[in-house]
Amino acid sequence: MLARQIIRRCLSLLPVLWMLAYAGAAGSAPALEQVAAGVNIDPDQISVSGISSGGFMAHQFHVAHSDHIMGAGIVAGGPYYCAHGTILDAVTRCSQFVMLECSALGLDARWCGNSDLTPGNKTEIEHVARTSFAEAKKQEVEGTISKLANLRNGKVYLFSGAHDHIVPLGVMDALFHFYADTDKGGVAAENMAYRRTFPARHTMVRDSFDKPAGDVVGPCPLPPADPPANDKDAYIDDCEAVAKASALKNHCLCQPAAASAAGAPCPPRGKEAICRDLADVDLAGAILKRIYGVQALKDARVPVAESEVLAFDQRQVFGKFSDTPYNALQNASMAREGYVFIPKACKDGRTCKLHVAFHGCRQGGTTDGRIGHSGNLFAKFAGYNEWAQANQIIVLYPQIQARGGASPLTPPLNPRGCWDWWGQNYTHTAYHTQHGTQIKAVAQMINILAGGKNLLEIPAE
Repeated sequence: MLARQIIRRCLSLLPVLWMLAYAGAAGSAPALEQVAAGVNIDPDQISVSGISSGGFMAHQFHVAHSDHIMGAGIVAGGPYYCAHGTILDAVTRCSQFVMLECSALGLDARWCGNSDLTPGNKTEIEHVARTSFAEAKKQEVEGTISKLANLRNGKVYLFSGAHDHIVPLGVMDALFHFYADTDKGGVAAENMAYRRTFPARHTMVRDSFDKPAGDVVGPCPLPPADPPANDKDAYIDDCEAVAKASALKNHCLCQPAAASAAGAPCPPRGKEAICRDLADVDLAGAILKRIYGVQALKDARVPVAESEVLAFDQRQVFGKFSDTPYNALQNASMAREGYVFIPKACKDGRTCKLHVAFHGCRQGGTTDGRIGHSGNLFAKFAGYNEWAQANQIIVLYPQIQARGGASPLTPPLNPRGCWDWWGQNYTHTAYHTQHGTQIKAVAQMINILAGGKNLLEIPAE
């Protein structure tokens, strides 16, 4: 009883703490049809990825539209319907958010620990995966998501930082079982990668290639030096130096020929997974290579100017499937502007791939407040565009931004600008299906990029 009182107390304080994250609306932008005029996407080469709430959303979208989504990359996310439609489960059973807020308030560690209900052992992890897939089966029977058999042919990349204190390893392990178990997703082992030992916090890991000047990209801080979240923290970290130091420590930098001559394995026995995971410091590249294949990304990445990330008006997207687009926009917490990166080679009509990248909480909307700049830092600096430019991949960055309540006395509906993966007091019960407002909006964006074809099914309201 006391633990639940602490949880409720923490939740009651969150609106006050979160209101600082509110971002104002961006200016008007052209319609997506105008920005993407003349592009030609391959309908068999559409994929998704995301981090944190965007990781939950990428998986959710993959399950909802697996007939057209051929691959998914999930960073610090979790399994389908993890939150069971409630905010309380989202912040206690699917993340350690309440425990972290509880500790930050200086409350007794024993009470704070009681708010961590995430799966911590094999039995609990398998139970979460089983419950998650059962909900997916239910939605499949009701016809609100694609056939789950489609998942078997998907390409999947999973990543959990070894020092992630927000979405713990057990939650990601449950997601792995959702995809990999033969009685669930049944994805073939050769089509999956799960990186779970990389020495990073809850962040989008990248290296120093084409890194912007200044402190936009962090230095990959690790505990106990992990700083508290603040408005300047973009949750994008250059982890190249950390990866190199860890590779040296674990003797991953050995030369195979020399090691063979000396009778030693390379990498050393017991270090294979660690050395393999350290190689994925360019996380966006690792995701795209797993989904599309190394041969499909045969050209090396190239630098990309910030100005090449183009804004479009997300409000007009709602007008394609909603009779009340402005209200739908407000309820769904979608920002006024979304972003898209279109490689030069994709502007002349040649067939290109399409990747949808979902940002995490506090990363969307108008989070780039630097003087002389506008737009979202994740869309510019997460590392996707450099690979996309060289390999004909259009990258869509749909955007969520913080939203307050209906009045100053009501709590914020989405105070940190997260994608909806819990439903309660947000986009409500159908959030995890094709009927979900955010899922419909992103599906409509894909249809627009597909030349106006009704490629992805969008149920009527």
